[in-house]
Amino acid sequence: MNRVNKTFLIFSILFVSQSFAQTFDQWKKSYAKQASKRGIPYSFTMKVLKDVELDQKVIQRDRNQVILSKTKDYNEFMKRWLRDDNERIQRAKVELQKHQQILTEIEKKFKVDKEAIVSLWGVETYFGDIMGDYDVIRSLATLVYDGRRRKFYTTQLNAALRLLKQGHVKRENFKGSWAGATGQCQFMPSNIPAYGYDYDKNGRVDLWGSKPDIFASIANFLKKAGWKKGLSIGSLVVHETSFRGKLSKYRSPSEYNKLGFRDLDGSLIDGNDWSKRKAEKIPLKNSPYILKGTNYRPLLNWNNSSLFAAFNIMIIESL
Repeated sequence: MNRVNKTFLIFSILFVSQSFAQTFDQWKKSYAKQASKRGIPYSFTMKVLKDVELDQKVIQRDRNQVILSKTKDYNEFMKRWLRDDNERIQRAKVELQKHQQILTEIEKKFKVDKEAIVSLWGVETYFGDIMGDYDVIRSLATLVYDGRRRKFYTTQLNAALRLLKQGHVKRENFKGSWAGATGQCQFMPSNIPAYGYDYDKNGRVDLWGSKPDIFASIANFLKKAGWKKGLSIGSLVVHETSFRGKLSKYRSPSEYNKLGFRDLDGSLIDGNDWSKRKAEKIPLKNSPYILKGTNYRPLLNWNNSSLFAAFNIMIIESL
């Protein structure tokens, strides 16, 4: 790039950033007018957005989202994720026992395994300990204004404002991920009216502090996604070398064994509770394969990732 082009690029960046700061307040007014057509009072929106500023860190995160790399080693990645001495799994066992009564009630009502509820809770926020510290309204306003996925984030910001207005969450507690996922089960705001469940019947869907609401909302999502109680997400298996055949073909346990697949401990795949399954590879170096069970697809309605499925298989099978 020559000096003229570099100078032009720098000038353009400065111009855009200056315009960015100068027009955000104008955008607030424009957005508030549009939101009023969706039943959110203009005065309420402007009051909420009054002191909201752009969050450049959110824009950077949106521009530089981490994509799984096939050069990352699965075993090292999983060891870090499970924490020292499989701490995440040990914590899941403690939480399952601690909340046994309410989880059993919810399991019976929604026909969703309590182990799956605890697992998702642990995967998403380490059992409520790590919910994110980004201001949800600020993040969503930034993402709407930035415009890369404006329609989606406008829907989320509208939903977030409704949650505030209806009293489901206090402004100071409305924290989450940089992209707006919030609460102990990390729902996007638009998912809360769709799947959130006021199990303690206090008039609010409290996904930030009410364990009954949190557990019931997870169960309600899975139920609506097609979860079948007592059935499996799938099983993790390894291959002696690297399988080059078609993974999309249904195969029996004996067929997988003949092709060189084995359970994680090296033993033959018994498949006592299933007849045929398709397989999927996790996109990391040295990763296992997932032999996909009935609940694999319902789980991926939550997060469309084979690694996410592996996280939950690891926890559920330990409980």
